[in-house]
Amino acid sequence: MNLKESQIIKVAIDVPVDDLFDYRCSDQVDIGQFVVVPFGSRKLIGIVVEVDVNTTLPLNKIKEVIRVDEESLFNTELFKLFRFVASYYQYPIGQTIHTAVPSRIKQGVTRGKKKNYIFHASNNLSHEVIHGFPKNQKNLIRIATQLLSQPMTETALKKMSNWKKHIEHLINHDLATQVEITPEAPQHSAPLILNSEQSNIVEQIKKTKGFEAFLIHGITGSGKTEVYMHLIDSLIKNEGQVLVMVPEINLTPQLEDRFQSRFHTKKIVSLHSHLSQPDRLENWRLAKSGEAQIVIGTRLSVFTPFKNLTAILMDEEHDMSFKQQDNLRYHARDVGMMRAKLLNIPFIAGSATPSMEIWHRAVNEKKLKLLSLTKRANEDATLPRVDLIKTGQDLDEPLSTYLKDAIQHRLDQQQQVLIFINRRGFAPVLFCSSCGWQADCNRCSSKLVVHKNKQQLRCHHCDYQRTIDSSCQECGNVDLMTLGKGTQKIEEQLARLFPSARIKRVDRDTIKNKKDLDQLYADMHDHKLDILVGTQMLSKGHDFPQLTLVGILDADHALYSSDFRASERLFSQLVQVAGRSGRASIKGEVVIETNFPEHPLYKKIQSQDFNGFAKEELQLRKELHFPPFVMQAMLKTESKNKKYLEEFVTQCFQFMSNLPSKVTCFPPVRPYLERLQGFERSHIYMQSNNRTELNHFLSQLRSFISAMKISSRVKWVIDVDPVDF
Repeated sequence: MNLKESQIIKVAIDVPVDDLFDYRCSDQVDIGQFVVVPFGSRKLIGIVVEVDVNTTLPLNKIKEVIRVDEESLFNTELFKLFRFVASYYQYPIGQTIHTAVPSRIKQGVTRGKKKNYIFHASNNLSHEVIHGFPKNQKNLIRIATQLLSQPMTETALKKMSNWKKHIEHLINHDLATQVEITPEAPQHSAPLILNSEQSNIVEQIKKTKGFEAFLIHGITGSGKTEVYMHLIDSLIKNEGQVLVMVPEINLTPQLEDRFQSRFHTKKIVSLHSHLSQPDRLENWRLAKSGEAQIVIGTRLSVFTPFKNLTAILMDEEHDMSFKQQDNLRYHARDVGMMRAKLLNIPFIAGSATPSMEIWHRAVNEKKLKLLSLTKRANEDATLPRVDLIKTGQDLDEPLSTYLKDAIQHRLDQQQQVLIFINRRGFAPVLFCSSCGWQADCNRCSSKLVVHKNKQQLRCHHCDYQRTIDSSCQECGNVDLMTLGKGTQKIEEQLARLFPSARIKRVDRDTIKNKKDLDQLYADMHDHKLDILVGTQMLSKGHDFPQLTLVGILDADHALYSSDFRASERLFSQLVQVAGRSGRASIKGEVVIETNFPEHPLYKKIQSQDFNGFAKEELQLRKELHFPPFVMQAMLKTESKNKKYLEEFVTQCFQFMSNLPSKVTCFPPVRPYLERLQGFERSHIYMQSNNRTELNHFLSQLRSFISAMKISSRVKWVIDVDPVDF
């Protein structure tokens, strides 16, 4: 095919350029297929976005596609979503699309998960047939003879040379069969009978025709997951598919097992970063083909291609991990809602403590339909009693007498206890009692945390590690002390106070993978543990029937934060962790140790009054002109050279100040962590009452920065709707 017969296609490439690239293609190609193209001196993978287009470039200047792959990755609906996301979040269209491409495909490896088989003799195989094999085919005879006595796995077959050729010969001559080895399905569980509130919600959503957004506000233990499963049962009929988004990887295996036991005849897959790359690609393809009817995934799953998606569900909507914090900084909630709108299907979010943004949209703006669950699903279960206990002045005794007595009482009753402190390690500060020196991280403007078990100091921001100092680096004093407490210190003190109790610490230092989590669940349900000491890993999604007491330590530090979302996060976190208590028939109790037992936030937690908290919080934000009453964006910048950083932000702020716009820009500020991983950091905040104006303003800012000479020496990103300050 000559130049005139080649069609021109537009290709999305994973480069920081806000445009698509023209290529000639002599082969038949469709939108969504991935291609290998020349780009400078490199060969890159691209995604076909448009075909048979006109071009303004001379044909002899347009390069030819190197290879077209048969697999189509995305459909037209997803490209509409990608264009919206790229425009809304001010990110190059090519990199936006490639965010959704499985890593294995981007690496040029298209093979998915290797399937494991077990091989059986067919009814046609017999000793008489084997006697007819050529005498020189000894391995073929050995394999066939062993298959007659018992099935063989690939592991067993690999001990014989040329086993693949021989097994293929047996299969091709109907003398053997192969069966894929699949994980053993969990025991089937029947649907639970819904209470009147749950039934009402299911019926209201089932009546939905087309797009509608719902917010299920249910107290902890109110049975939101059971509502989801009843809805899914109707949504996946007629080959329908449902996407269930969860915030944390550690929730996915437990939820997947629960869904597998309910929908044992349906294909269910998960999508999260702890899967191997072949497994993730395989599950992604099962969703794309329509074979997987239920997909449980973390935030990136919102871009997964589906054959017949009928609804998007988002559990624990409030969780901050739904917001991507690097590269394409999207929020899975907003992207999911837009995708549901494009597909004309329902979007369902659920939480005991919804974010202020979605609560405002539901209660004040009526953009979502609010559905409430006000009682626990277990008829015998009630919300736990919450006690606010004044923190003692003895720093060596982090547990109050009241909490120690409460723990002993629950242990005497053969019940389980959770002690929550959202700080891992032994102590957050190592300091000198003589001169006041503190152990700082050399790469971040933060303190090194003492990890006593491994005799290490660690930075929890950049993972820098070193041995604990034996003396002060300033004055040489050997009398170094620790200040504050973390999970390791609490675990140690609980072991001293309750020597016969079986104690388990649960944080990122002890829970490394799914196997560790599965073992934790099994040990709790088998009552092999009495006390859990944990961070926010334990604050949601877990149902331990015998856990009746939750103790919350050292929560007050959030009250001092300069982040306007700190109160919302603290309220949500404490309500979620308090909800682990008393989920069965035994009355639960929550003990919060605080220096401020009369603080209004703690009083609202004590009365489990989310509505009252949200009303006051939204009123305060309205008066202070904070989201959700204004739209915000932030220019985040960092550089290893402080001079370049200051020059860059000064030029940017000057340009922003001179733009004719109603967008308010605040002077550059250094964030709480001024230095992170060796980079100096600075932020510029912007806000507006009009989304369109803000978007246009940000587009102009991007164009200006791209033309700046100094921009190559500074890392920068525009964060739309930021949640991390």
